[in-house]
Amino acid sequence: MISPYIIQTTISSTFDKLKEDENKNLFEIIVVATMSAGKSTVINALIGQELLYSANEATTATITRIHDKDGLPFFSGCAYGYQSELLKESNRIDAQTLKEWNADPSIKTIDLIGDIAAIKNDNAELVIYDTPGPNNSQDDNHEALTMEVINDGGYGLILYVLNATQLGVNDDRSLLEKIKEALEKDPSKEILFLLNKADCLDEEKGERLDQVVIRTQKYLTEIGFNNPTIIPTAANYALVLQKMLNEEQLTRSERSELRTALDTLNTNLIVTSTIETEQKLNLLNKIKKAKTEGRVKIANGNTITRQRLERSLMKSGFGVVNYLLQRKINSNSFIK
Repeated sequence: MISPYIIQTTISSTFDKLKEDENKNLFEIIVVATMSAGKSTVINALIGQELLYSANEATTATITRIHDKDGLPFFSGCAYGYQSELLKESNRIDAQTLKEWNADPSIKTIDLIGDIAAIKNDNAELVIYDTPGPNNSQDDNHEALTMEVINDGGYGLILYVLNATQLGVNDDRSLLEKIKEALEKDPSKEILFLLNKADCLDEEKGERLDQVVIRTQKYLTEIGFNNPTIIPTAANYALVLQKMLNEEQLTRSERSELRTALDTLNTNLIVTSTIETEQKLNLLNKIKKAKTEGRVKIANGNTITRQRLERSLMKSGFGVVNYLLQRKINSNSFIK
């Protein structure tokens, strides 16, 4: 297991929960991507809220550790320097605070704790590591920080985020070759490839998702990843759907994106993934059986059913991701 950062219990009583379960099994995953793949949005979609700052630039300069603890009402956090000294702390973390911490050059690591609602920690607690984008031309230290986490060796799974609209760029190939070398040292570790921004493909220009998945398989196989698990995702759609389910107020552009998500999302992202056929059928059946009750207000008195939001969320690709993560947590094949 990756050595946990020092937890300061003075910040909030919620941090005492970490000490209560010191011997709790942890399932640790590392999220990796080069710039513009949408990594921060992917992690926000995973945790169910817009916590990490995202923009079309290299926004991550630190290693952020997100510890899923069921039942907590919000996320708390601490920031540490390069000598593991506590620099900052907050009872209630928001995106602006994390943006400021991430921009502080004296901060190397950020430790967060809160409830990731989509995942239940029955057999283990999920821990997500967000790593710096290694192709930031302004900071060569980013790749060193990323590889430091990958080579540490205690995690069980890497989520590698690919940009569906920019496959095969040199930065991706270089990083993937290094990751392949690190994974060869421990066959028990796994890697899943999220083909993000699948919703940005233009079929009128011949950018068919099934063909992009095939090209991605070929590209990854050439690097040395045999039978790669590829999951097409639309993180922007997933996040706006999550915000709606959380009854957060949406901006005008987010409401437009919500309408597009509801109108265009279908089972294609599930069907074109390379997971097992039985797993696809289980997910498709789960979508059909989703019967969440209640309605959510959008704007101007308009409402939408939670059932439709939940079904669309599962169709965004994150139904597949959450399904696979939950299976790993429920199994006995994680690192203790």
